[in-house]
Amino acid sequence: SADRDMLSAFLSNGEGYVPKSGQIVGILKQMKDTMEKSLAEITSTEEQAISDFGSLVAAKTKEIKANTAAIESKLERVGQVGVEIVALGEDLDDTSKALLEDKKFL
Repeated sequence: SADRDMLSAFLSNGEGYVPKSGQIVGILKQMKDTMEKSLAEITSTEEQAISDFGSLVAAKTKEIKANTAAIESKLERVGQVGVEIVALGEDLDDTSKALLEDKKFL
């Protein structure tokens, strides 16, 4: 049969089995090296992103504090201006009344 002839030819060839495990180990080592390099690059990128995010959070927090202080200052100024308007309005009323009294007197 054909199978028997092929088996006989294989066995009589004399070369025997040549292990290929060296190639497999080489391929696996190359894969490991590639994955380690990729991991290092990804880790570096992630660490940079974390650092950038931390800097952004710090800058935005500082900006929020500055804007909050500006809003509080402006609200206080609005209150002061409101009080000044009321005081000036009363002063205007008093001055208008005094003017009318002075006109009556003349």
